[in-house]
Amino acid sequence: MFTLRFAFKNITSRKSSLVIIAFIAVSIGILVMANAVFDGTGTGIEKTFSANFTGDIVIRPKTDFPMSLFGDETPATGSLSELPTLVPFTNLNEYISGSEDIEITSGQITGQSAVSLGSLKRYAVLFGVQGESYVQIMSGIKILEGVAFASGEKGCMISSRLKEELESASGKTIQVGQELQFISSNGSSYTLRSAPVTAVYEYCVHNEIQDNIILVDSDTVRGLLGIESMSATVDIDSAHSTLIDDFSDVDDVFAQDISLEADDSAAEPSVTETVTETPAQEIQTTWNYLICKVKDKSKINSVIRQMNKHFSENEWQMEAVNWRTAAGMAAQYIYWMRLIFNIGLILIIGTGFIVVNNTLIIAAMDRTKETGALRAIGADRKFVAVEYLCETLMLTVTAGLIGIILGYIGNGILVNANITFTNQYLVQLFGGNSLRTVVTQSNILMAMGLSLLLAVIGWLYPVHIALDTSPVVAMEAVR
Repeated sequence: MFTLRFAFKNITSRKSSLVIIAFIAVSIGILVMANAVFDGTGTGIEKTFSANFTGDIVIRPKTDFPMSLFGDETPATGSLSELPTLVPFTNLNEYISGSEDIEITSGQITGQSAVSLGSLKRYAVLFGVQGESYVQIMSGIKILEGVAFASGEKGCMISSRLKEELESASGKTIQVGQELQFISSNGSSYTLRSAPVTAVYEYCVHNEIQDNIILVDSDTVRGLLGIESMSATVDIDSAHSTLIDDFSDVDDVFAQDISLEADDSAAEPSVTETVTETPAQEIQTTWNYLICKVKDKSKINSVIRQMNKHFSENEWQMEAVNWRTAAGMAAQYIYWMRLIFNIGLILIIGTGFIVVNNTLIIAAMDRTKETGALRAIGADRKFVAVEYLCETLMLTVTAGLIGIILGYIGNGILVNANITFTNQYLVQLFGGNSLRTVVTQSNILMAMGLSLLLAVIGWLYPVHIALDTSPVVAMEAVR
């Protein structure tokens, strides 16, 4: 307690303290405000993608190339790569269906094609999905006309913006129920498929990427890509299994001596009663991705860890990723922008702190006699070191708190300014047409952590100078 009072007495008498506090406080305030803006953009991008494309969690195959929901993102050659499928999907589906954390899932298979409307041919990214469940996951999709196609039903859904673009370029109208043609090429051959438009929809936040996407039933996309459609094994009803049970093995089927006697009485062949099996529901197993919606958003990261642990234990070549990874480069650039900005700001603060540190060193040198006198009357090295540490902590922590307050005030000014955007890139960054900044707990903790780091750095060299002071030399200087 004496050390703390002594340190406080010394720090309040130092005129340079106000300069140090002001510099650090302004730097921390700028850092808090900048990260509040980036937190706002992060929330906006998450809303843009998770509500429109990615859901909460995406399960995808492990690959040697960068892969997102839009396909292979390898520069130049990415569009030519064939995407792997989830194997074993049946086991994966059973595992996900038994999870209490997952609310709903939808498979997706991604492809590229040209959509044909009259003489118009336009490039499009096709998302082969289960229409109804996909729309339930993507809360950002609002259907304007028609309905989403059901699982196993042929159909496609297009955005209102893409509809307007196609109509304007072709001079033809698109109505619900009208057939759209899709053309894909594989070398010298072409594959043609068609699907009726079942719905026209819009996204809650517009993104240029959305203008290239058409939601199509998965079988149509598989046909365009030349992918074999496979279904899970279906149990046969016991009432219909007697025909199989009559034979002990496959060879018995062909071991029966079946002959027809050629007499007049056998001219009319006997009619054998046939058994009609009730159709069983098939589960499609050929998917590039499985998109999941989580019941509790706060558990997304823990659910991803649990999934990946289960996949690893069972040696399944797949992984669960969050929305940012699933969206690919389109969403990750804001993360790198934030990281680069923070590094740059920290470097600027570090450069400025060199000046601050020099001030602390000069102050320590000016107090050489005082420190030596304390050593002479019995103060040990630990006392002196703690005294200087307390002084530096008082400066930096006080400056950090003031900086956080300044950041809050600046954030409030930005929010109340009601800044709006018309640029589509800013709209998708902030998830809307207005600026939304958020001061998060992690933002505050980072600012205080930086303050403490500056305290330690600013304490090291001045205390080294103070401890190098010889008590004898100091006492002679006093005389």
